[in-house]
Amino acid sequence: MVSPAARSSGRKQGPAPLLAALAIFLFAGALPAAATELRDPDEYFFTQTFGDLREEIAVAREEGKMGMLLFFKADACSYCQHMLEKVFTSPDVQDWYRERFVSIAVDIHGDVELTDFDGITLPSKVFSDHRKVFLTPVVAFIDLDGNEIYRHLGMVRTPAEMLLLGEYIEGRHYFDTEYRTYARQKGMQEKGVLVTPGEDTE
Repeated sequence: MVSPAARSSGRKQGPAPLLAALAIFLFAGALPAAATELRDPDEYFFTQTFGDLREEIAVAREEGKMGMLLFFKADACSYCQHMLEKVFTSPDVQDWYRERFVSIAVDIHGDVELTDFDGITLPSKVFSDHRKVFLTPVVAFIDLDGNEIYRHLGMVRTPAEMLLLGEYIEGRHYFDTEYRTYARQKGMQEKGVLVTPGEDTE
C-alpha cells in the first residue's frame, strides 16, 4: 500500500513552481548585466593618444568635433578617482563626449611627455604647471584653435552633472552665464543632484 505522502510526491507539479524557478533564473541572469553596465573610461571615454595635442586637435576638426577635453588628475586625488569610477564610466557620458570632444587625461605629477599646442614637448607635470593647474580635478575645454574656453575646478559628482556641464559648453553659455548660475537654473543642487527648477529641497 502506498502512503499518501508517497502518492503526493509522485504527482505532477503545477505551473507555480516552474514559474518561480524561471523568475529566479531570470533575476539571477539580470545581475551580471547590471554589473557590466558601466564601461572602462580608458576605452570608452578617453582617447588613446601619443601625446601630440596638435595632432589630436586636427583629428577633432576632421571629425567635426567641438574640440578637446583635458582632465587634469593625480593618483592620490580621491575626487579624481570618484570621477574615474562613478562619472566617466557612464555610457551616456562616454557616448555624448566622444561624439563632441577628444578627451585626454593629464597627470599633474607625471612624466609622460605631451606636445602642447605650440609644438613644445614637455612632461605632463611641467605642462600642467604651464597651464597653472596645481590642484585636481580640473576639466579644461579647448577649442579647435587650441585655446582654453572654459575650466571647471573641482569634482563633478554625477553623470547627470557631467552631461549638464557638456550642455553648458555646447551652448556657449560660458559667454554670459556662470556655470553655477546655469546649473541652478537647470535644477542642479550643490551636491550635483538634478531636481525640478524652483522645487523646494533641503
